[in-house]
Amino acid sequence: MRNTQWGWGIHHYFICIFSVMMAHRCVGGGNLTRSSCSEQDRLVLVKFKHSVKDAHGLLSSWGVGNDCCKWERVDCDATGRVVSLHLRRYVREDYELVDRYINFLVEDYQQVYVDEDYYLVGDEVDSCLTELENLQHLDVSGNDFQKSRIPKFIGSLKQLRYLNLSYAGFSGNIPHQLGNLSNLKVLDLSSNSISRELMTNDMAWISGLSKLEHLDLSGVDLSRTQNLNNLLYTIPSLSKLILSSCGLYMPRLVSHHLNSSRELASIKYLDSTGNDFRGELLSFIVNMTSLMFLDLSGNNLSMVSFENLLYMMPSSVSKLCLAGSLNENINFSPINLNFSTHSNIQHLDLSWNGIEGRFPSVLTNMSSLLSLDLSGNKFNSSIPVMPNLLKLDISANRLGHIEDC
Repeated sequence: MRNTQWGWGIHHYFICIFSVMMAHRCVGGGNLTRSSCSEQDRLVLVKFKHSVKDAHGLLSSWGVGNDCCKWERVDCDATGRVVSLHLRRYVREDYELVDRYINFLVEDYQQVYVDEDYYLVGDEVDSCLTELENLQHLDVSGNDFQKSRIPKFIGSLKQLRYLNLSYAGFSGNIPHQLGNLSNLKVLDLSSNSISRELMTNDMAWISGLSKLEHLDLSGVDLSRTQNLNNLLYTIPSLSKLILSSCGLYMPRLVSHHLNSSRELASIKYLDSTGNDFRGELLSFIVNMTSLMFLDLSGNNLSMVSFENLLYMMPSSVSKLCLAGSLNENINFSPINLNFSTHSNIQHLDLSWNGIEGRFPSVLTNMSSLLSLDLSGNKFNSSIPVMPNLLKLDISANRLGHIEDC
Protein backbone atom coordinates (compact mmCIF):
# COMPACT_ATOMS: atom_id res chain seq x y z
CA MET A 1 0.00 0.00 0.00
CA ARG A 2 2.86 2.34 0.92
CA ASN A 3 4.54 1.62 -2.43
CA THR A 4 1.29 2.35 -4.28
CA GLN A 5 0.92 5.74 -2.54
CA TRP A 6 4.54 6.53 -3.34
CA GLY A 7 3.92 5.66 -7.00
CA TRP A 8 0.84 7.87 -7.19
CA GLY A 9 2.82 10.72 -5.60
CA ILE A 10 5.50 10.50 -8.28
CA HIS A 11 2.80 10.31 -10.96
CA HIS A 12 1.09 13.48 -9.67
CA TYR A 13 4.47 15.23 -9.40
CA PHE A 14 5.24 14.69 -13.08
CA ILE A 15 1.71 15.71 -14.09
CA CYS A 16 2.22 19.01 -12.22
CA ILE A 17 5.60 19.62 -13.85
CA PHE A 18 4.11 18.89 -17.30
CA SER A 19 1.18 21.24 -16.62
CA VAL A 20 3.50 24.09 -15.59
CA MET A 21 5.61 23.60 -18.74
CA MET A 22 2.55 23.65 -20.97
CA ALA A 23 1.20 26.74 -19.22
CA HIS A 24 4.52 28.49 -19.81
CA ARG A 25 4.36 27.62 -23.49
CA CYS A 26 0.76 28.81 -23.75
CA VAL A 27 1.41 32.22 -22.20
CA GLY A 28 4.24 32.95 -24.55
CA GLY A 29 7.32 31.00 -23.41
CA GLY A 30 9.55 30.71 -26.46
CA ASN A 31 7.36 33.23 -28.36
CA LEU A 32 5.17 30.35 -29.53
CA THR A 33 2.03 32.47 -29.28
CA ARG A 34 3.35 35.52 -31.13
CA SER A 35 1.21 36.38 -34.12
CA SER A 36 2.87 36.36 -37.50
CA CYS A 37 3.71 39.65 -39.13
CA SER A 38 0.95 42.08 -39.98
CA GLU A 39 0.35 42.02 -43.75
CA GLN A 40 0.16 45.80 -43.77
CA ASP A 41 3.56 46.08 -42.10
CA ARG A 42 5.08 43.45 -44.37
CA LEU A 43 4.06 45.41 -47.46
CA VAL A 44 5.50 48.60 -45.94
CA LEU A 45 8.87 46.95 -45.39
CA VAL A 46 8.94 45.55 -48.91
CA LYS A 47 8.15 49.01 -50.28
CA PHE A 48 10.87 50.59 -48.17
CA LYS A 49 13.38 48.03 -49.38
CA HIS A 50 12.57 48.91 -52.99
CA SER A 51 13.04 52.64 -52.23
CA VAL A 52 16.74 52.28 -51.39
CA LYS A 53 19.81 50.83 -53.01
CA ASP A 54 21.10 47.92 -51.00
CA ALA A 55 24.27 46.91 -52.80
CA HIS A 56 25.67 45.23 -49.70
CA GLY A 57 22.68 43.07 -48.83
CA LEU A 58 21.81 44.75 -45.55
CA LEU A 59 18.15 43.88 -46.15
CA SER A 60 18.75 40.58 -47.93
CA SER A 61 16.39 38.70 -45.61
CA TRP A 62 13.50 41.07 -46.32
CA GLY A 63 11.15 39.14 -48.59
CA VAL A 64 12.24 35.67 -47.49
CA GLY A 65 8.99 34.12 -46.32
CA ASN A 66 5.83 36.01 -45.40
CA ASP A 67 6.59 36.56 -41.72
CA CYS A 68 8.46 39.88 -41.62
CA CYS A 69 8.93 39.47 -37.87
CA LYS A 70 11.58 36.88 -38.72
CA TRP A 71 13.48 39.25 -41.00
CA GLU A 72 16.78 40.63 -39.82
CA ARG A 73 16.79 44.11 -38.24
CA VAL A 74 13.06 43.92 -37.52
CA ASP A 75 11.37 43.51 -34.12
CA CYS A 76 7.64 42.89 -33.63
CA ASP A 77 5.30 42.94 -30.66
CA ALA A 78 3.05 40.05 -29.63
CA THR A 79 0.40 41.05 -32.15
CA GLY A 80 2.82 40.92 -35.10
CA ARG A 81 3.11 44.68 -35.55
CA VAL A 82 6.56 46.09 -36.29
CA VAL A 83 7.93 48.06 -33.34
CA SER A 84 11.64 48.41 -34.17
CA LEU A 85 13.78 48.92 -37.28
CA HIS A 86 17.53 48.60 -36.71
CA LEU A 87 18.87 49.89 -40.04
CA ARG A 88 22.13 51.46 -38.94
CA ARG A 89 25.25 51.16 -41.06
CA TYR A 90 27.07 47.95 -40.27
CA VAL A 91 30.82 47.52 -40.39
CA ARG A 92 32.11 43.96 -40.16
CA GLU A 93 35.63 43.81 -38.86
CA ASP A 94 37.35 40.49 -39.23
CA TYR A 95 40.59 38.75 -40.00
CA GLU A 96 40.96 36.34 -42.86
CA LEU A 97 43.69 33.96 -43.95
CA VAL A 98 44.78 34.77 -47.46
CA ASP A 99 47.38 33.26 -49.73
CA ARG A 100 50.32 35.31 -50.78
CA TYR A 101 53.31 34.30 -52.82
CA ILE A 102 56.61 35.77 -51.83
CA ASN A 103 59.15 36.07 -54.64
CA PHE A 104 56.75 33.90 -56.65
CA LEU A 105 58.22 30.85 -54.93
CA VAL A 106 57.17 30.57 -51.30
CA GLU A 107 53.50 30.35 -50.31
CA ASP A 108 53.01 32.40 -47.19
CA TYR A 109 49.75 32.38 -45.22
CA GLN A 110 49.20 35.71 -43.53
CA GLN A 111 46.36 37.11 -41.44
CA VAL A 112 44.95 40.17 -43.18
CA TYR A 113 42.53 42.66 -41.64
CA VAL A 114 39.22 42.87 -43.49
CA ASP A 115 36.82 45.80 -43.09
CA GLU A 116 33.45 45.34 -44.81
CA ASP A 117 30.97 48.20 -44.87
CA TYR A 118 27.23 47.61 -45.23
CA TYR A 119 24.90 50.58 -45.74
CA LEU A 120 21.87 51.82 -47.65
CA VAL A 121 21.74 54.59 -50.25
CA GLY A 122 18.58 56.55 -51.01
CA ASP A 123 17.35 59.82 -52.45
CA GLU A 124 15.13 60.23 -49.38
CA VAL A 125 13.43 58.29 -46.61
CA ASP A 126 10.23 56.83 -48.02
CA SER A 127 7.04 58.09 -46.38
CA CYS A 128 5.64 54.56 -46.31
CA LEU A 129 7.14 54.30 -42.81
CA THR A 130 4.19 56.35 -41.52
CA GLU A 131 2.06 53.23 -41.98
CA LEU A 132 4.05 51.43 -39.26
CA GLU A 133 1.60 52.58 -36.62
CA ASN A 134 3.32 50.84 -33.70
CA LEU A 135 6.89 51.85 -34.53
CA GLN A 136 8.83 52.79 -31.38
CA HIS A 137 12.46 52.47 -32.45
CA LEU A 138 13.91 53.81 -35.72
CA ASP A 139 17.64 53.81 -36.45
CA VAL A 140 18.90 54.70 -39.95
CA SER A 141 22.24 56.08 -38.78
CA GLY A 142 25.32 55.88 -40.98
CA ASN A 143 23.46 55.38 -44.25
CA ASP A 144 23.59 57.78 -47.20
CA PHE A 145 20.46 59.75 -48.00
CA GLN A 146 22.46 62.03 -50.29
CA LYS A 147 21.93 65.42 -48.66
CA SER A 148 18.15 65.09 -48.62
CA ARG A 149 16.10 66.81 -45.93
CA ILE A 150 15.02 65.07 -42.75
CA PRO A 151 11.42 64.24 -43.68
CA LYS A 152 8.67 66.12 -41.89
CA PHE A 153 6.51 62.98 -41.73
CA ILE A 154 8.76 61.52 -39.03
CA GLY A 155 6.99 63.91 -36.67
CA SER A 156 3.81 61.85 -37.17
CA LEU A 157 5.35 58.65 -35.77
CA LYS A 158 3.87 59.39 -32.38
CA GLN A 159 4.88 56.09 -30.76
CA LEU A 160 8.61 56.62 -31.28
CA ARG A 161 10.77 56.30 -28.18
CA TYR A 162 14.11 56.14 -29.98
CA LEU A 163 15.14 58.04 -33.14
CA ASN A 164 18.65 57.95 -34.58
CA LEU A 165 19.29 59.86 -37.82
CA SER A 166 22.98 60.50 -37.17
CA TYR A 167 25.57 60.65 -39.96
CA ALA A 168 22.97 59.59 -42.51
CA GLY A 169 23.72 62.23 -45.14
CA PHE A 170 20.92 64.61 -44.24
CA SER A 171 21.23 68.37 -44.79
CA GLY A 172 19.21 71.57 -44.39
CA ASN A 173 16.91 72.62 -41.59
CA ILE A 174 15.76 70.17 -38.94
CA PRO A 175 11.95 70.10 -39.29
CA HIS A 176 10.07 71.50 -36.30
CA GLN A 177 7.61 68.61 -36.68
CA LEU A 178 10.05 66.49 -34.66
CA GLY A 179 8.69 68.38 -31.67
CA ASN A 180 5.48 66.34 -32.01
CA LEU A 181 7.27 63.18 -30.81
CA SER A 182 6.10 63.55 -27.22
CA ASN A 183 7.07 59.97 -26.27
CA LEU A 184 10.66 60.27 -27.51
CA LYS A 185 13.40 59.44 -25.01
CA VAL A 186 16.47 59.35 -27.29
CA LEU A 187 17.15 61.69 -30.23
CA ASP A 188 20.44 61.56 -32.13
CA LEU A 189 20.87 64.05 -34.99
CA SER A 190 24.67 64.24 -34.87
CA SER A 191 26.39 64.88 -38.19
CA ASN A 192 29.68 65.83 -39.80
CA SER A 193 31.23 68.61 -37.71
CA ILE A 194 33.34 69.92 -40.60
CA SER A 195 30.60 70.58 -43.15
CA ARG A 196 27.77 71.28 -40.65
CA GLU A 197 25.13 70.59 -43.27
CA LEU A 198 22.36 70.21 -40.70
CA MET A 199 21.02 73.28 -38.92
CA THR A 200 17.99 74.63 -37.14
CA ASN A 201 16.73 78.22 -37.11
CA ASP A 202 14.73 77.93 -33.92
CA MET A 203 14.99 75.47 -31.04
CA ALA A 204 11.46 76.15 -29.80
CA TRP A 205 10.30 72.75 -31.08
CA ILE A 206 12.48 70.91 -28.57
CA SER A 207 10.10 71.85 -25.74
CA GLY A 208 7.58 69.37 -27.15
CA LEU A 209 9.86 66.46 -26.27
CA SER A 210 8.85 66.38 -22.63
CA LYS A 211 10.15 62.83 -22.01
CA LEU A 212 13.52 63.25 -23.72
CA GLU A 213 16.50 61.86 -21.79
CA HIS A 214 19.31 61.81 -24.38
CA LEU A 215 19.93 64.47 -27.04
CA ASP A 216 22.90 64.56 -29.43
CA LEU A 217 23.23 67.55 -31.78
CA SER A 218 26.96 67.19 -32.48
CA GLY A 219 27.95 68.91 -35.73
CA VAL A 220 24.57 70.63 -36.14
CA ASP A 221 25.02 74.33 -36.91
CA LEU A 222 23.50 76.23 -33.97
CA SER A 223 25.40 79.47 -34.53
CA ARG A 224 22.27 81.42 -35.56
CA THR A 225 19.62 79.40 -33.75
CA GLN A 226 16.95 81.19 -31.72
CA ASN A 227 15.66 79.93 -28.34
CA LEU A 228 18.78 77.89 -27.64
CA ASN A 229 18.12 78.19 -23.91
CA ASN A 230 15.24 75.73 -24.38
CA LEU A 231 17.91 73.04 -24.39
CA LEU A 232 18.68 73.78 -20.76
CA TYR A 233 15.34 74.85 -19.32
CA THR A 234 12.36 73.15 -20.95
CA ILE A 235 13.05 69.41 -20.70
CA PRO A 236 13.21 68.37 -17.02
CA SER A 237 13.89 64.73 -17.93
CA LEU A 238 16.99 65.50 -20.03
CA SER A 239 20.08 63.86 -18.50
CA LYS A 240 22.55 63.65 -21.40
CA LEU A 241 23.21 66.60 -23.74
CA ILE A 242 25.87 66.55 -26.47
CA LEU A 243 26.55 69.83 -28.30
CA SER A 244 29.98 69.14 -29.74
CA SER A 245 31.20 71.41 -32.59
CA CYS A 246 27.93 73.30 -33.00
CA GLY A 247 29.40 76.79 -33.47
CA LEU A 248 28.12 77.81 -30.04
CA TYR A 249 29.30 80.60 -27.83
CA MET A 250 28.09 81.03 -24.28
CA PRO A 251 26.10 84.29 -24.49
CA ARG A 252 23.76 82.79 -27.09
CA LEU A 253 23.18 79.66 -25.04
CA VAL A 254 22.20 81.34 -21.78
CA SER A 255 21.55 84.96 -22.74
CA HIS A 256 17.96 85.31 -21.59
CA HIS A 257 17.94 83.09 -18.55
CA LEU A 258 21.26 83.53 -16.80
CA ASN A 259 19.50 85.13 -13.82
CA SER A 260 16.23 83.31 -14.35
CA SER A 261 14.39 81.41 -11.65
CA ARG A 262 13.44 78.77 -14.20
CA GLU A 263 14.64 75.31 -13.27
CA LEU A 264 17.52 73.83 -15.23
CA ALA A 265 17.14 70.36 -16.68
CA SER A 266 18.63 67.57 -14.56
CA ILE A 267 21.57 67.16 -16.92
CA LYS A 268 24.17 64.67 -15.71
CA TYR A 269 26.32 64.56 -18.84
CA LEU A 270 27.22 67.68 -20.84
CA ASP A 271 29.61 67.57 -23.80
CA SER A 272 30.25 70.95 -25.41
CA THR A 273 33.62 70.29 -27.03
CA GLY A 274 34.87 72.33 -29.98
CA ASN A 275 32.75 75.45 -29.43
CA ASP A 276 33.68 79.01 -28.45
CA PHE A 277 32.97 79.21 -24.72
CA ARG A 278 35.34 81.77 -23.25
CA GLY A 279 34.69 81.30 -19.56
CA GLU A 280 33.17 84.66 -18.72
CA LEU A 281 29.63 83.26 -18.50
CA LEU A 282 30.34 79.74 -17.33
CA SER A 283 28.77 80.61 -13.99
CA PHE A 284 25.48 79.08 -15.12
CA ILE A 285 27.14 75.68 -14.63
CA VAL A 286 27.12 76.27 -10.87
CA ASN A 287 23.35 75.74 -10.89
CA MET A 288 23.57 72.40 -12.70
CA THR A 289 23.54 70.45 -9.47
CA SER A 290 23.01 67.06 -11.14
CA LEU A 291 26.02 67.40 -13.44
CA MET A 292 28.55 64.56 -13.17
CA PHE A 293 30.43 64.73 -16.50
CA LEU A 294 31.53 67.98 -18.16
CA ASP A 295 33.65 68.22 -21.31
CA LEU A 296 34.70 71.69 -22.46
CA SER A 297 37.70 70.54 -24.50
CA GLY A 298 38.56 72.59 -27.56
CA ASN A 299 37.00 75.81 -26.26
CA ASN A 300 38.82 79.04 -25.43
CA LEU A 301 38.90 79.39 -21.66
CA SER A 302 42.06 81.50 -21.59
CA MET A 303 40.30 84.39 -19.84
CA VAL A 304 39.47 82.39 -16.72
CA SER A 305 41.84 81.11 -14.03
CA PHE A 306 41.96 77.47 -13.02
CA GLU A 307 40.87 78.54 -9.55
CA ASN A 308 37.70 80.16 -10.89
CA LEU A 309 37.03 77.20 -13.14
CA LEU A 310 36.97 74.90 -10.16
CA TYR A 311 34.77 77.29 -8.21
CA MET A 312 32.26 77.19 -11.06
CA MET A 313 32.01 73.42 -10.89
CA PRO A 314 29.11 72.03 -8.88
CA SER A 315 30.21 69.50 -6.26
CA SER A 316 28.42 66.77 -8.23
CA VAL A 317 31.01 66.83 -11.06
CA SER A 318 33.31 63.79 -10.95
CA LYS A 319 34.83 64.02 -14.46
CA LEU A 320 36.11 67.28 -15.97
CA CYS A 321 37.73 67.48 -19.41
CA LEU A 322 39.54 70.67 -20.44
CA ALA A 323 41.84 69.37 -23.17
CA GLY A 324 43.08 72.11 -25.50
CA SER A 325 41.02 74.80 -23.76
CA LEU A 326 43.38 76.62 -21.43
CA ASN A 327 46.03 79.28 -21.92
CA GLU A 328 49.59 78.02 -21.65
CA ASN A 329 50.21 80.69 -19.00
CA ILE A 330 47.14 79.82 -16.92
CA ASN A 331 47.50 80.49 -13.22
CA PHE A 332 47.52 77.35 -11.06
CA SER A 333 48.00 79.28 -7.84
CA PRO A 334 46.43 77.44 -4.88
CA ILE A 335 45.74 80.68 -3.00
CA ASN A 336 42.21 80.71 -1.53
CA LEU A 337 41.35 77.47 -3.31
CA ASN A 338 39.16 75.32 -1.07
CA PHE A 339 39.40 71.78 -2.36
CA SER A 340 36.88 70.43 0.11
CA THR A 341 34.15 71.77 -2.15
CA HIS A 342 35.56 69.86 -5.13
CA SER A 343 36.21 66.54 -3.48
CA ASN A 344 34.25 64.64 -6.12
CA ILE A 345 36.47 65.47 -9.11
CA GLN A 346 37.98 62.05 -9.74
CA HIS A 347 38.99 62.35 -13.39
CA LEU A 348 40.68 65.48 -14.73
CA ASP A 349 41.90 66.00 -18.29
CA LEU A 350 44.25 68.94 -18.88
CA SER A 351 45.97 67.50 -21.93
CA TRP A 352 47.28 69.48 -24.92
CA ASN A 353 47.14 72.90 -23.35
CA GLY A 354 50.83 73.70 -23.83
CA ILE A 355 51.15 74.52 -20.12
CA GLU A 356 54.76 75.33 -19.27
CA GLY A 357 56.91 75.17 -16.17
CA ARG A 358 56.79 73.14 -12.99
CA PHE A 359 54.23 70.51 -12.16
CA PRO A 360 51.35 72.46 -10.54
CA SER A 361 51.39 71.73 -6.83
CA VAL A 362 47.73 72.67 -6.66
CA LEU A 363 46.90 69.32 -8.27
CA THR A 364 48.56 67.37 -5.48
CA ASN A 365 46.02 68.83 -3.07
CA MET A 366 43.11 67.35 -5.03
CA SER A 367 43.01 64.15 -3.00
CA SER A 368 39.91 62.87 -4.80
CA LEU A 369 41.77 62.51 -8.11
CA LEU A 370 41.95 58.96 -9.44
CA SER A 371 42.85 59.78 -13.05
CA LEU A 372 44.90 62.71 -14.36
CA ASP A 373 45.80 63.40 -17.99
CA LEU A 374 48.61 65.94 -18.49
CA SER A 375 49.82 64.73 -21.87
CA GLY A 376 50.85 67.20 -24.55
CA ASN A 377 52.02 69.96 -22.20
CA LYS A 378 55.46 71.44 -21.45
CA PHE A 379 56.02 70.60 -17.80
CA ASN A 380 59.74 70.33 -17.08
CA SER A 381 59.92 69.36 -13.41
CA SER A 382 59.63 66.14 -11.45
CA ILE A 383 56.25 64.77 -10.43
CA PRO A 384 55.30 64.59 -6.76
CA VAL A 385 53.76 61.48 -5.31
CA MET A 386 49.96 61.42 -5.45
CA PRO A 387 48.98 58.39 -3.34
CA ASN A 388 45.35 58.06 -4.48
CA LEU A 389 46.06 58.41 -8.20
CA LEU A 390 45.37 55.26 -10.22
CA LYS A 391 46.12 56.59 -13.70
CA LEU A 392 48.52 59.30 -14.82
CA ASP A 393 49.32 60.26 -18.43
CA ILE A 394 52.39 62.48 -18.78
CA SER A 395 53.35 61.61 -22.34
CA ALA A 396 54.66 64.34 -24.69
CA ASN A 397 56.06 66.53 -21.89
CA ARG A 398 59.54 67.61 -20.75
CA LEU A 399 59.30 66.08 -17.32
CA GLY A 400 62.14 64.83 -15.19
CA HIS A 401 61.83 61.90 -12.80
CA ILE A 402 58.94 60.80 -10.61
CA GLU A 403 59.77 61.24 -6.96
CA ASP A 404 60.00 58.18 -4.76
CA CYS A 405 57.62 57.66 -1.89
